[in-house]
Amino acid sequence: MIAPLPPARRIVVAGVSLRGSGYPNAWNTLRILSEQGIPILECGKWLPEDFHLWKLTRMPRWRAAFAMMRLVSGNAISAVRLLMHFRRDDIVYVPYPGIFILWILSWLPRRWRPSCACDAYITVWDTLYQDREIGGKITNKASKLLLRIESRALRAATRIVVDTAANADHIAATFGLDRHRIYALPLATDDALVISQPRPARTRTKDQPIRVLFFGTFVPLQGTMKIAQAIDLLRDRTDFEFIVLGDGQSAAAAEPYLLNHPGVTWLRDWLSIDELRRQVIESDICLGIFGGEGKASRVLPFKLYIALAAGKPIVTQQSY
Repeated sequence: MIAPLPPARRIVVAGVSLRGSGYPNAWNTLRILSEQGIPILECGKWLPEDFHLWKLTRMPRWRAAFAMMRLVSGNAISAVRLLMHFRRDDIVYVPYPGIFILWILSWLPRRWRPSCACDAYITVWDTLYQDREIGGKITNKASKLLLRIESRALRAATRIVVDTAANADHIAATFGLDRHRIYALPLATDDALVISQPRPARTRTKDQPIRVLFFGTFVPLQGTMKIAQAIDLLRDRTDFEFIVLGDGQSAAAAEPYLLNHPGVTWLRDWLSIDELRRQVIESDICLGIFGGEGKASRVLPFKLYIALAAGKPIVTQQSY
């Protein structure tokens, strides 16, 4: 007689987490695991799909501070719920941004602290002071304080998941972490974006210009200023049309190059998955990122997964 398989270990999700097409990995990971019959207990909260951290920079300071306080308090509530429901054989998963709940848990004695696996594809310190430059001219003391806070938070995690080995090396060196606790795994994709029969790029005709698609958040990491300036240089080319999808902190700087451009269609609203899929299918070339050194050279953006799934040629920066 074959012994029955032991029941699947339960996954407990903790923290206030981001989701949507801008942060798809955690949501897709949990969906895939749930489809495999793995029980999942939610002890956290998911933010609205159109919420992005860069939007805090567009708010008045008091509103941004209030939003951060709600983020911190929500993670504190999640930590209490986790400690109430956690069992020793559970696997605790902390999606991005995990810094808040992990920092709270870091003050617990190790014997009482749950073993956590967290996403760290984009660290908050990197976002503010390196990749996306949201931190601006905030004092060096603030940067060092956040670096210490995030280092402590990440050390409280048993396992840290990132997208590439280069990013794992960077996080280990930057935050003083043991490299063997950091795992590089591909991003989890959405089945709705996997195109079973890719349409080959169209052959350009006199009446049909080549359609070039960029989609993503307008941040320094993406190199959107370089993209906008390059598109502007092609203003007189009628054999190209450019579809630009997205918005963000760098959008205002790109406006002089993209607005009133005869060959540009710029949609700044956040699109549904179905609409994004349609835009990819109908394009001939997809643009990657052009942020230069730093994180832009260490990561493989999710939008490249989408373009590859559609069988599209990709133009992106050489430094990888």
